[in-house]
Amino acid sequence: MAILKLSFFSKQPETKPWSYPEEYKENITEYLYRRELGTSKSRYPMNYSSYKSDKVPLLMKENEINLENHDKIFSSHWISYDEVVIGSKCNKLLILNVQTNKRFEIPLVSEQNLDSSQEIRNCSGIRSIAVNPSKTLLAVGAGKPVQVTVYELPSFEPVAIFSGHNDLVFSVAWLDDYHLVSGSRDGTIRLWSIESKIISEMPLLPNKYINVHQPLLARSESTGKVRDLQFNPKTEQIMTLSTEGYVRLWDASYLTEVIKIPLIHTNENVCLTMNSKANLFAVGSQEHISVVDPRTSSIVHEIRSVDQGCGVRSLSFNNHMITTGGGYGRLSFYDLRAQQYLYFPPESNSESSLVLNYKGTGSGWLNRDSVYMNHFAGYSIQNAIYALSYDESGTKLFTGGGPLQLDLKGSYAAIWS
Repeated sequence: MAILKLSFFSKQPETKPWSYPEEYKENITEYLYRRELGTSKSRYPMNYSSYKSDKVPLLMKENEINLENHDKIFSSHWISYDEVVIGSKCNKLLILNVQTNKRFEIPLVSEQNLDSSQEIRNCSGIRSIAVNPSKTLLAVGAGKPVQVTVYELPSFEPVAIFSGHNDLVFSVAWLDDYHLVSGSRDGTIRLWSIESKIISEMPLLPNKYINVHQPLLARSESTGKVRDLQFNPKTEQIMTLSTEGYVRLWDASYLTEVIKIPLIHTNENVCLTMNSKANLFAVGSQEHISVVDPRTSSIVHEIRSVDQGCGVRSLSFNNHMITTGGGYGRLSFYDLRAQQYLYFPPESNSESSLVLNYKGTGSGWLNRDSVYMNHFAGYSIQNAIYALSYDESGTKLFTGGGPLQLDLKGSYAAIWS
């Protein structure tokens, strides 16, 4: 498959810094996207790049959070300036206040009539969290129980259960304030609505019930599992990532297939992210990041991972910067316009003088149980970064994860700012 090269990725010439008027500082990033997409005539010098997305990673410092006795952080989402919601493999849903370092556990809701056949091995964990556009509802996709639970914000009162998947719910995304799409290891994507048909009412408290909804629509991949999905509100399309080595584009209204795009690197495709303004997607694999342009049905750029074959475990677009969390515990930032990773000088307290294209992460917490003592004692255990998310300002980043080895228990969490 030929690799196309778009003007979006063209390198910019090195020039002296340019100062722009104060009134444009709030809108310069928006302007840059319009300019790259050809929807606005240039009023500013073409060599300027956004200060926020270019400079913030260089200034970020890690503030590690102790999550002892929690196993592997799989998902996260900011709900306010100083609060982030996280989900773990051990089925804990937590609110972390990054200012006070306090945390609160939100009780999970289980559908009482859950079919016993859904108790699947290795099916635990909260894999996905999403907040609707008006920030009034939070959806949590999990594996035990196999369902999507919707909570009201800011009270965190459970208001609905979406029941229909029969395996891990890997990803959820709101289409608007009332409609949600989910992707599962059972190979299906499903469209839900808070206003859809109620199939049952489950007792929650005395004189208090929660509605259980069935999906409006369901679609199946021909083969493989739906590992991740993203919804682009600009195009009203959903992209899904299959474990069989391709991405598929769907029309969000009726879940009709638009196109299927094969990937070149197909080992361990586990994460997908999106730049909605530029209509670009990035897919992580064992050793590469592939940038996909749905307009040309092509892979337009390929990036070698810095994590030495341990896999790209999480991705996030922040303007034209792709932030990557790797299986070897490395946090890296790739600038699409410069077509290179950012390089970081050594820390002042570091014995090393090497300039690296990634930031190393903290040690986290590791359960040194019998599995560790019998099989891993004496080895250096790195924490894979399974979850990363920026706050609305783009200046604070949450990273979470734990040991890459399946049988080891441990956790890692940090705020970068």
